[in-house]
Amino acid sequence: MAQKIHPINFRSGHNFENLSCLQQAYGDKYKPYVLREHLMVTNYVKGFFKNFDLRLHSFKYNKTIQGVAHLTIKYVPTPSRFEKDSFSVKSLQFSTVEKAFLYGLSEILPKQSLRVSFLNLLKSKGKKENSLPSNLNTYLFSTSELSGYLKALLSTKGGAFFLANILSTKLCKMRSRADRKSQNRFLVFIKLLLSYILKHNLVGIKGLRVSIKGRINGAPRSKSWVASEGKMSLQCMDAKIDYSYLPSQTVYGTFGVKVWINYG
Repeated sequence: MAQKIHPINFRSGHNFENLSCLQQAYGDKYKPYVLREHLMVTNYVKGFFKNFDLRLHSFKYNKTIQGVAHLTIKYVPTPSRFEKDSFSVKSLQFSTVEKAFLYGLSEILPKQSLRVSFLNLLKSKGKKENSLPSNLNTYLFSTSELSGYLKALLSTKGGAFFLANILSTKLCKMRSRADRKSQNRFLVFIKLLLSYILKHNLVGIKGLRVSIKGRINGAPRSKSWVASEGKMSLQCMDAKIDYSYLPSQTVYGTFGVKVWINYG
């Protein structure tokens, strides 16, 4: 089977500029650096944020020629989850979370000089987000939670992993058989969400595509469901495509969630 993307060009960073693991090469050029060290950092960052009420948006790990590593993490807090646990966002000490993160990272990379920066996307300055339309109001997300997610998706590049994480987490929470009927509403919500992001984004999104494969609505066999908005070219080398895949464990087996975002 022929490959749609040349592997050498893909590893050279020609498909999308917001790569997670980079190493400084000659001059100001950066190339992906997918060795064991970066795999350990990737697994640690994703595993760490699963234990806190913080939604990981993206991260970038740069390593210079001198051996200095720079780790930038972008996250979004989830207010609705704090309200259920009678715990407020203001009472969360982010300095304590940062210290715990640095301690665990120092255990993985003991001899590495690190510089870590945390960026809360909800505190970033920019244009005011548009009011949510009535068709996006759903019981699956609270108003504050959905507005926070949309603000991060509309104003920051590299949101394929963030969107896939939101959809896979919500599918995983549909644990009862009564939620089987609500999966249809969830799929309709995804279509409305993609069209809203395409119309109101500020980062030049040209197209979005979401694919979910599994036993949708409790079907006896797995099926593929695809929703697409805008232009999406998966065979053009010049296209800046951000792609992410995440599995979701449900009572009907494992669902696969794939997200593509075209930035032109």
